[in-house]
Amino acid sequence: MTKEQERQILKKIDELIKEAGPDSYINTTFAGIVEQAEENINNDWGCNYKQSYETSELQRAETLHQLRKEQETTRDLNEQIKTITGALEAAQEKNTEQRKAYEEMCDRAANYAGEILNKDSEIDTLKAEIITLKAKIYDLMTA
Repeated sequence: MTKEQERQILKKIDELIKEAGPDSYINTTFAGIVEQAEENINNDWGCNYKQSYETSELQRAETLHQLRKEQETTRDLNEQIKTITGALEAAQEKNTEQRKAYEEMCDRAANYAGEILNKDSEIDTLKAEIITLKAKIYDLMTA
């Protein structure tokens, strides 16, 4: 059968479908089939709605399966994020505690440095007093 003969048969089928009316069960059932047949004839294809539906169903099932895998991966990643966030918060808390301890040590060191400076001043005063007393002793011994 030639393509032209197939086009003529398709034209008759299309007329029969249209004759049934736009709200008919036949028109509803064959919606898009005439166009599909025209594409097949023009492009030497062998596509049909049943194959398209089955292919779509397979793709839908594969997509659904992939979606479920992605959802599972997302749940796993969210759990990892929670774990990491908890660890980060604990580390930040420990860091805050360590910073407070460091600041307290720095304050104590500053206080100790101040006390040492005061002691150095006291030592200098006592040394001066010792020198004065030695001089008095010397004066007493030579007088």
